[in-house]
Amino acid sequence: MRSLVALRHFCAAFALLLFGLSPALAEKRIALVIGNSAYSNATALANPRNDARALADKLTSMQFTVMLHEDLDGQSFRIALGEFSEAALNADIAMVFYAGHGIEMAGQNYLIPVDARMRSESTAQFETIPLEQVLESVRGAKKLGMVLLDACRDNPFANTMQRKDGTRAVKRGLSPVPVDGERGLIISFAAEAGRTADDGDTRHSPYTEALLETIDQPGIEVNRLFRAVRAKVREKSGGKQVPIEYAQLPDEDIYLVSGAAPAPDPVPPPAPVVQPAPPVEDPLLIYIQASSRRDLAKLEDFLRRYPDHIRAPDAQRLVSQLQEDKIWAAAQTADTADGYEAFLSAYPEGANADRAKERLAALRPPPAPQYTGSCSPLNGALAVSGIPPDDTLFLRQGPGTSFSEVGELAFNTVGVHEVGCNNGWCEVVHGCTRGYGSQKYLRAGVASPAFSTDQGNYSATGLAAGGRIPVLSGPGAQYATVSELTADATGIWVNACDTNPGDPYAWCSVSWRNVAGWVYGAYLLDGMGRQPFAASQPAPPPQPAPVATTGQSCFDLWYARNAIFAARGYCFSSAEGKKWFDNSQCTTSSPSLSAAEKSTVDAIKAREKAQGC
Repeated sequence: MRSLVALRHFCAAFALLLFGLSPALAEKRIALVIGNSAYSNATALANPRNDARALADKLTSMQFTVMLHEDLDGQSFRIALGEFSEAALNADIAMVFYAGHGIEMAGQNYLIPVDARMRSESTAQFETIPLEQVLESVRGAKKLGMVLLDACRDNPFANTMQRKDGTRAVKRGLSPVPVDGERGLIISFAAEAGRTADDGDTRHSPYTEALLETIDQPGIEVNRLFRAVRAKVREKSGGKQVPIEYAQLPDEDIYLVSGAAPAPDPVPPPAPVVQPAPPVEDPLLIYIQASSRRDLAKLEDFLRRYPDHIRAPDAQRLVSQLQEDKIWAAAQTADTADGYEAFLSAYPEGANADRAKERLAALRPPPAPQYTGSCSPLNGALAVSGIPPDDTLFLRQGPGTSFSEVGELAFNTVGVHEVGCNNGWCEVVHGCTRGYGSQKYLRAGVASPAFSTDQGNYSATGLAAGGRIPVLSGPGAQYATVSELTADATGIWVNACDTNPGDPYAWCSVSWRNVAGWVYGAYLLDGMGRQPFAASQPAPPPQPAPVATTGQSCFDLWYARNAIFAARGYCFSSAEGKKWFDNSQCTTSSPSLSAAEKSTVDAIKAREKAQGC
């Protein structure tokens, strides 16, 4: 299929060159085309992917270099926009087409990635893409920048988002975009400001369908092109939907496809109105008025129009301060740990950074450490068995359900030491956790733990150098602290994770050297930079456990590799091996590893070789 599409585009381009239908082919044209359909926290849209693919094909045939993306999350959206902005710097014509959800907040327009949760206006501004950033990406075009938004659909977040004033009345549709002072820019909305657009009952939305029917007509000038699109949408929707444009077009006519022009409009254009010459303005006066009123929009306009003015540095500093104040006010209004973390990620050294850290510590305090010391080796003969993957084995103070809980073991815990069993209860030790568990869930000879979607190698995060991460006997702050992890610990093996209502992060069953217990997910980071959140995620297919190697010392790599052999009963002969691993339960000098374990060992060896260990 890709080969046929490429061949079709090649033939179309060759025909245009052969017959000289488009003298504009020498122009550099570039387009970013995005279709967001698969929203994870709202009902999926049927047509944006179809719209984006069809328009990408059409633009390719018109000699545009097309960057096509589908179902972008927030991070991918920003990366795609940055790559397009760089590529569009020297283009003659730069176009962005977006199909998906958009929203207006406080008079500003935002495009919504597919992973956005949009719980409140305060947090939504950190999840969305400001339309202003999209406009900025096309302003560098030499002739014309175009932004086409099929994003005025009936927004599913509008009825659920919490506004700053306590209401849920989020406006539908998008807000008008001022174009005063712009040059060579056109912005097209699928519907008028404040109105919604139809997603369409066919393969395409009415707006995209009209665009596909019109955009490659030969000899139609850009201004007239969008008038034709507007007329088609009005006709298709029975007058219920009318697109609108905001434009400051260049003095010269712009044709996307040259050739014989279509029949002229039946209504002659009105006589030109002679406008009086604009008054000469004083940039210094504009700066003084904007700065004295602390008007962010006017200060940004001053910088855009007079970037080399002597007061431009002062204006930029004030803009930065006002932007920080705006985000800080939003964080205070939301008063959530996520909001303060977002502020600190944007302004780690800002004027309010210390206050944000204090509030964050109050909202998400770490469990206080109560114990530090050595723990028993994690090489016992018992393993937890028969527990469902979403459950744990309770350990109690005594042999019976009448005794209080002192800890929990994950459903796939191995290396448990048996102290003694009687009447269906076994006293066991795992690291520094000791208690009584039901004998029917403890089995001997289990060689490898059951798979969990959370398991893998993690690194410590979230504490300054020299700090300590508490390890608890169970998944919750109500359990005792039994040991600690250092703030720079790497190669932390996570068996499985559990969630508690109200906790934004999961609690994870971990083992590290001879330390075992539960650690709050805010202190764990895997090799892909992810943390174990409490929110449920689709379970990925079983994969070999990744090896977190960034920043690991040669010792950490050596220990992580040999811990796999120790779990398989390997007998260590070297003094260093005996120092860190208990030989009392070893059975072989040639253990049999699973395919996943072999893959992990090979990855660790490669890292050791790269570090010259």
